[in-house]
Amino acid sequence: MKHVYLIQMDTPRLFEVATERPIDAFNRYAGYKTKEVGHAFGESVPYQYCSSVAHFFDYCYETGVMGGQPMPPEVAQKTINLYWEFLTKGVNSTDFIVRRAAKALGKTPVKTVSAQKYLAGVNDFLRTSQMKLNDLASLIRILTKSDAFANVMSLPQTQDRRRTKAEMDNIHNNTLTFGNTPKDAHAYAPGGIPGGKVKSSHVSRNFPTEHVLTLLNSIEDPQCRCAAAMIAAGGLRHSEVWGIRRSDIDIDSRTIRIEDPNFHRNPAAEKAARKLPFKGRTLATIVMFEPFKSLFFESLADYLDVRPTTDSDYLFVSNERQTYGESMLLLRNMNSLNRNLNRALRKAQVDLGTISPATGAPYTSHSLRHFYGVWARNFVYIPGRNQMGLTLSEIKLLMGHKDIRSTEKYARLSEETVIAEIEAAERMKALWGRNPHIDQIRSAIYAELAYDLSQRIAA
Repeated sequence: MKHVYLIQMDTPRLFEVATERPIDAFNRYAGYKTKEVGHAFGESVPYQYCSSVAHFFDYCYETGVMGGQPMPPEVAQKTINLYWEFLTKGVNSTDFIVRRAAKALGKTPVKTVSAQKYLAGVNDFLRTSQMKLNDLASLIRILTKSDAFANVMSLPQTQDRRRTKAEMDNIHNNTLTFGNTPKDAHAYAPGGIPGGKVKSSHVSRNFPTEHVLTLLNSIEDPQCRCAAAMIAAGGLRHSEVWGIRRSDIDIDSRTIRIEDPNFHRNPAAEKAARKLPFKGRTLATIVMFEPFKSLFFESLADYLDVRPTTDSDYLFVSNERQTYGESMLLLRNMNSLNRNLNRALRKAQVDLGTISPATGAPYTSHSLRHFYGVWARNFVYIPGRNQMGLTLSEIKLLMGHKDIRSTEKYARLSEETVIAEIEAAERMKALWGRNPHIDQIRSAIYAELAYDLSQRIAA
């Protein structure tokens, strides 16, 4: 960054490059955010948000919103609103200010998905700062019994936005409600800098099931192989992987527990948690599937053999000389960690020749989380059930999704499963009136599928 310097520590700190003075607005936010860990989000979120906010401050200094003579409010607001264009278009923007700032800061345009992640941190900063300012003004009014702070200035961007009728209709059509729900329960959306929408894609993003074991066994770096196997076996997010601690893993019982602050993986624990004072990190046990579970614990043992000796409880630590034994999560930002993992996967895919149809490039580590959803939907058998795979509701809990629509994007039906079920239905119609049992027909179809798959392997 050109105008600010970010120090990553337990509580991140930001300083001006020109004056070396601390930037109080950022530092207050960072202190507040790190104290919220475990209550509303995972351990890595404050560092991701703080990094995004630091880059936003750099943009504000470069464009003159901060650091110089005060801008007219309307000009400052317009410049702030251009931040989305700065992220997604950069030097290709039609706006001169954005183009000049992107060139000066060496900003490369990012895709809409990445831009949304960066913008989420900035909007959280703006909303949090406005909330704290309003709370302070209210406290001063109470203590001084004065109306001097009755009209606190606020950024228009932070004000809640009233949703359109189309948005409200979409919410009502996709939300189950119980009891007496007020009509305006979802009428307003949180304020923030406006951004774009991610175009939906129906292209499969999961790593091919027939190549997963070969991929995991081909990753050379023990740390990356352990991280990749953890994602494939348990469907963890990157932030959950890099934030895992040794004390979260029970090798004897072969279980992993991860942070679950929002109770998405264990909703039943939320009611009990409300009755008790907060006791620290909220954890949930991860469900892993074989044979990837065994492969993960084998990879874990290999990594622990070469893991630097350190007092850090974090599983993944640095082996570099200057930062030996320190947590990777605290040393690097999430993008840097993920890039390193993706490089290891790309190298392992050279002989496999696997290319993602969604990107036209080798698969990334996130494809292994998609793979977990596909495997759970199509290849996990629960005794007593008449078909393969878990339900979407079950997979939603396992993957920690808030909305089942997110689960649908991950847990897609495989082509073989769809064909098998269609064939079973067609045979049922052909035998109609002869008292056939659908489960008998389905079992015959899956037996034929098993034989076909074994023939493919032999070939």
